Amino acid sequence: MVCLQVITANAQPLGAYKPAENQPILTLDQITPGMRGYGLSVFNGTAIEPFEVQVISVNFGLAPGVGAIWIRCPDKRMQLNGVVQGMSGSPIYLWPKQDPNAPKANHVLGKGGKLIGAFAFGYGRSKDCFVGVKPIELMRQVATRATHESIKDIKQSAKTANRHATVQMMSTLKQLAQLQQLPESQIKLLDQYLNLAQGPIAQRKTQSTITSYPLSFNKGTQPKQAAQASPLLMPLALSTPGLASLLSPLFEPLGIAPVQAPANSSSKLPSWIDPDKLQLRPGSSLSVPLAWGDMDMAATGTVTDVLKDGTILGFGHAMSNDGKQGIGTINLPVATGFIHTVMPSNDISFKLGGTARITGTMIRDENAAVIAVPDHYYSSAKVTVKVHQYQQQPHTFSYQVARHPQYTALLSAILPIQSLNAFSGGPEQNTLFLSATMTFVNGKTLTIERIIPGGGAMEIMTAILPPISLMANNAFESVPLKKMDVQLNVVPELLIGSIIKASLDQTEIAPGKEVGINFTVLPFGKPEKTFRTFLKIPDNTPDGDYQLLIVGARTYAAMMLSSRPHRTHATNTDQLLEALRMISSGQDDRTYVLLQTKNKGLAIGQNELPLLPSSRVSLITNPTSTTTTPYEQWIEQPIDTGLVIRSNVRFTLGIRSNLAIEAESD
Repeated sequence: MVCLQVITANAQPLGAYKPAENQPILTLDQITPGMRGYGLSVFNGTAIEPFEVQVISVNFGLAPGVGAIWIRCPDKRMQLNGVVQGMSGSPIYLWPKQDPNAPKANHVLGKGGKLIGAFAFGYGRSKDCFVGVKPIELMRQVATRATHESIKDIKQSAKTANRHATVQMMSTLKQLAQLQQLPESQIKLLDQYLNLAQGPIAQRKTQSTITSYPLSFNKGTQPKQAAQASPLLMPLALSTPGLASLLSPLFEPLGIAPVQAPANSSSKLPSWIDPDKLQLRPGSSLSVPLAWGDMDMAATGTVTDVLKDGTILGFGHAMSNDGKQGIGTINLPVATGFIHTVMPSNDISFKLGGTARITGTMIRDENAAVIAVPDHYYSSAKVTVKVHQYQQQPHTFSYQVARHPQYTALLSAILPIQSLNAFSGGPEQNTLFLSATMTFVNGKTLTIERIIPGGGAMEIMTAILPPISLMANNAFESVPLKKMDVQLNVVPELLIGSIIKASLDQTEIAPGKEVGINFTVLPFGKPEKTFRTFLKIPDNTPDGDYQLLIVGARTYAAMMLSSRPHRTHATNTDQLLEALRMISSGQDDRTYVLLQTKNKGLAIGQNELPLLPSSRVSLITNPTSTTTTPYEQWIEQPIDTGLVIRSNVRFTLGIRSNLAIEAESD
């Protein structure tokens, strides 16, 4: 959700809620169809309101030791909304069955009853409001396990790498980039990130194959989805137009459903919300701030139970989409919150809300529940974004991002996009200059600079997300982000161009001579520009036909990495960081003239020995060794064109030593 900045009231804040005794419960074997009761949740503001429920059936043995209760919600609001994302964890109470000879009880919604579990899963697009309830005994078992977690383990969980999750994220990011029709050169660079995520070559051969869910289908081939009861995702609102639908495939494996929020959301709490009067109680909004500051974002669920020692139970399922990612010890902030409204939807409804005050830490994430305590163990990374949008005063935005193996990278990449569009978008024709300096907890830094015509969100994501995710999740050690400083500068012109014609002074040349190269670029909306440069052919170049190319900077980077695979081989985090620097290097407004040679260089690890004779390369190279790698060598000449070039030109240049002899004889 768009979570709002904490304000301080004059009154003394309420402490953590701790009941005198644990709530009485009904276990699965005590529940039968027809029993009635109520649930508790927040539909507007901070008031906890009851809604009527009745038991439809009880499922035993859905999995070993696991069951569920099916309820129907006849309440008018629930009939309108159906299952609601953000209601996960809403406690469900039933009035115990009466003795048939006893007088009929006069039950009142919201009073009496025994806790049976949490509103947890359901079907979208159903014609009635049927909800699956996670039994409270399973949830309290998670709480019991959580009490055995040491503080050290809780704090360490923010540094626990999940390499397979990053492979999944890189694969999905690549598919999204393809759907957004990013240039092929940028797709190839994402392939390099994916290779790094998979770890050293020796490990790739033994690891299980990880695939990503296909994001698109050819027309007429999309399969119908089977009806499926799913855990309810936590809604999180994004104000940048189109960003929620674009990034859904990245968020949903992490248990988050991004939704479109109103633009220009306030960064302050509404006047009618007093954070000092809020506690995490059964039925109250349970906010999980993932980033907070000038424009905060958090996932929203509901508190199910609070034990007498202050332990908080919520959601009725895992935070990370039913435990598919990082199940077990977790370290995220939790907070009191409020709800603007429940937004009805024909597909699946969701809550729009915000955060009031951080009050504790989520320490356990399992299929049955999340567990939080009223203590502050979480950690965060600082993200600062300086924006100079066209015709606006420069603004600096400051954020804290919860430190987590997956959420940190994703949110850190989104915050610059949100900041860029905080007040208004750029002009229709614009170019974004992006500079991001990342500092990791080991003190090492990485600076990424990009020139992005059109300032596309996906290109910002592909620049920032992969390095943060790879440093936190790799085969060697987890090195989380400590802070990131981003500068965004928008200029009101589209600095992009295409090569419309090119020529060589000659198509055959003698070794040791210079070939003249001419090419003309057509900038967007401006007159064409002509460039001329020279490339010297080395004296020892053997006779033959060679490929001479004129390419843009991103194509150049992709080609160099493809021809030098040793650059993205890493066996420790220092080499990983160096590989990330190589992928991110280069000036986007340069054009490169390249001539492929027949000479081979030799790399030992990531260190290149380009001047070795070919005989020495053959002698040193051992086909059974992974420490030495021969690579293709290129002669290159950069030209500052001031434009991002996304077209390529290829020539065949003949090298003929006899041309030098003929010239001498003349």
